[in-house]
Amino acid sequence: MGPETYTNRGDSTADPGDKLAANSSLGFARALVVANPIAGRGKGAAAAAELVSGLRAHGVLAELFETGARTDAWRAVRTMDPEVDLVVSVGGDGTLSEVLGGLVDRNIPVAQYPLGTANVLAKELGLPRDVDSLLEVIAGGSTTPLDGVDVNGRLSFLCTGIGFDGMVVNEVEAHRTGKITKLNYVSAAWRALRRYRPPSLRLEVDGRAVRGTYGFVLISNVREYGGAFHLSSAGRRDDGILEVYALRQASRGALAKLALTAALRELPGRRTDFFQGQHIRVSGGGETPYQVDGDRGGTGDVEVRFEGTRFRILVP
Repeated sequence: MGPETYTNRGDSTADPGDKLAANSSLGFARALVVANPIAGRGKGAAAAAELVSGLRAHGVLAELFETGARTDAWRAVRTMDPEVDLVVSVGGDGTLSEVLGGLVDRNIPVAQYPLGTANVLAKELGLPRDVDSLLEVIAGGSTTPLDGVDVNGRLSFLCTGIGFDGMVVNEVEAHRTGKITKLNYVSAAWRALRRYRPPSLRLEVDGRAVRGTYGFVLISNVREYGGAFHLSSAGRRDDGILEVYALRQASRGALAKLALTAALRELPGRRTDFFQGQHIRVSGGGETPYQVDGDRGGTGDVEVRFEGTRFRILVP
């Protein structure tokens, strides 16, 4: 699918009867559905079409946009009709990130139809993965606030990792040939381990430098990581506070123990230093890669801060 492929702007799929949505039974008049058509191993297009049909059946004037490249979702939301009062993201966390980043009015509720690889936020919020249940969520109208943080000038609402997981994401991006699966991450981790050398990272939390250096730093806004690891149950996604997990001796063995603790219990565990704050700086890594919400972020110093950005996510 090419970029900016709308299905109800003057084409044959538009229903003239949808021009008026005053009788909507869902509490919303006009919706923009933004879908990654290849998400969910190619199920994204069909799922989005079914969702649009369901919205229209309930009297909502629903418009479908299918992405074809990065930033398409962001541009679709940024330029959407000002009368849109509901946005639905169909795809994974990456699609949702672009949708949230494109919002000018952050009071507009956002629903997610999770079809990605990890679906981190959807799992934490207990979001459904079928159209009928999602329509029930939309009809209920209940929302939860979600903090958005700035990471070197880009939006994050999940986790930023500096060190090994940044290397893994780089490996995934370098070798991807199509849809990404969990197996892609496993093979990428093995490749990254073969040439892994822990960096020496300096950490600063809310203006205070932490003594010593670290080999791995994870900064999170949520309680889950990568769809498989559990972070601190003290974390909240709506309190303006970030959780920081920092490993001083980030050898291969230490990383393995860290992963085991996160998989079986929760971090921080005994070997991980734990901090909370609104403004986090990580420096001294040189060419150390970092990832933002599972996407390649870049290399070098990282600054993460909460500046009051919040979104409204529809929940059961």
